[in-house]
Parts: sequence; C-alpha cells; structure tokens
Amino acid sequence: MSGLAALDAKCSSRLGIMTISYYLWTTFVAVVVGIIMVYIIHPGGAAQKEDSEESKKPMTSSADALLDLIRNMFPANLVQATFQQVIGVLHFLPLCFIV
Repeated sequence: MSGLAALDAKCSSRLGIMTISYYLWTTFVAVVVGIIMVYIIHPGGAAQKEDSEESKKPMTSSADALLDLIRNMFPANLVQATFQQVIGVLHFLPLCFIV
C-alpha cells in the first residue's frame, strides 16, 4: 500500500486499470471454460436419467429443493427451539497423538 501511495497519480491509475482489466479478463475466461465444460460433460445428466427410468417418483426441481432448505431453516415453534438443548458428542484424539 505504501508503495502504491509513493507512485504518482498517472502511474497508479494505469496500474489500477491494468489490475481491474486482468481480473475481468480472467473471470470471463473462467466463465467461458465453465460453460463449455458443462455443455460437454452434462454433470448430473446420467443420474437423473437413471432415477427417472428406474423409479416413477416425481422429480423435484431445484427451486423446490431451495425452498425446502429455506423452510427448514426456521423451526415450527420458536419458543421451544429457544429453550431446547442439543447435546453433541465430543470426539477426543487418542493419547498417542498428543505431543
């Protein structure tokens, strides 16, 4: 930061523009590569095809899954959830790992 502050305004603005353009260019390349890979590989396509052929269950959409996740974030009874205690199990390392 002190090195950038020591530069004159013209040089530091040029460096800032080059930094932002480099960031935007690499982001654009990453997005294009990602889209091409998804188009070639079709991730999840085989699993959906197998599920739909084997079982006649209705398939849920991504929107339904997202809405279920949001619905499950909030408990049905807020007062009960406030006073309810959840006791977890602690896992300790064996004594041979303690130095």
